[in-house]
Amino acid sequence: MRMPLLFAVLLAAGAAPAADPVKFGDALNQKFHHPRCLQCHQFNSAAHQGRAYNTHSARYLCDKCHSANLTGLPRGEWIAPPEAMDWTSLNAQETCRLIKRNLSRGDLAANLREHLLRDVRIRWALDNGMTPGGRFPSVPGGYAEFARQAREWLDDGMLCE
Repeated sequence: MRMPLLFAVLLAAGAAPAADPVKFGDALNQKFHHPRCLQCHQFNSAAHQGRAYNTHSARYLCDKCHSANLTGLPRGEWIAPPEAMDWTSLNAQETCRLIKRNLSRGDLAANLREHLLRDVRIRWALDNGMTPGGRFPSVPGGYAEFARQAREWLDDGMLCE
């Protein structure tokens, strides 16, 4: 009986209970494991038979097919992540740790903010996604929802738990 009374007093005083911090697995992990994200992040993965190993024999001539007319990206921007960035079979904590480890040179928060919120390839993947083979299914919420969730995660301390 005391807890509801305390809650009522806090609300009446204008104080709301503190929200739990946003963790990577709360929403971002689902987006990172969406087929549209994995199409690039497993591209160079031999372990997961990425496209570099089954349909793309010329792995480093991306602009030849993925032209600016098709993707809207400037020439030279279309590159697939290295094999070390394939998180296909990882759980939320492992995926979070992998991205933090691979972007940890210098200021981790600034590097993650730059990549997740300003990289034209991520915006392309979430808002356009057109490839020579057509579009992949959209990531629910598109870039706007992803950016909001990424900002919340970054602002809450980039928790992997």
